[in-house]
Amino acid sequence: MELGTYLPYLVNRLGQRFVAEFSPVLAAEGVDVQMWRVLSALYQRGEQPITVLSELTSINLSTLSRLVGRMDAKDLVERQRGGDARQVIVGLRPAGREITERLIPAARALEEQAAAAFTEAELATLRQLLSKLYAGFSPEVDDEPGRLAG
Repeated sequence: MELGTYLPYLVNRLGQRFVAEFSPVLAAEGVDVQMWRVLSALYQRGEQPITVLSELTSINLSTLSRLVGRMDAKDLVERQRGGDARQVIVGLRPAGREITERLIPAARALEEQAAAAFTEAELATLRQLLSKLYAGFSPEVDDEPGRLAG
């Protein structure tokens, strides 16, 4: 097996590059990559049950619970009990919304920089293929185009 053509290596390498480029911008706002995923998901989708948020962000539920606790302490998100006493609903607080709105232009600029050599059709195909690759692990995996990463 050639490392340079091994899909997990290539995908991870790309993801790490995005993280390395975006992390200083995030750090200037006092958040990290996982917090950014949560902020972005809540900004896009509104408040969510923590189990759904875990799926949207690809963050393990126990890790996400601790992360949401830290974000709550920073006044970025709020937690509420759902109709079921075991269900936790997470929503953005105004400070979280403001940080997200400040970060979105930098996130878009980074994506545009990385994809500058692609046509719109190539980008659409790439997104479709990456979603298909992700969905290949399990037929139950949600192949929703709005799934968040990075």
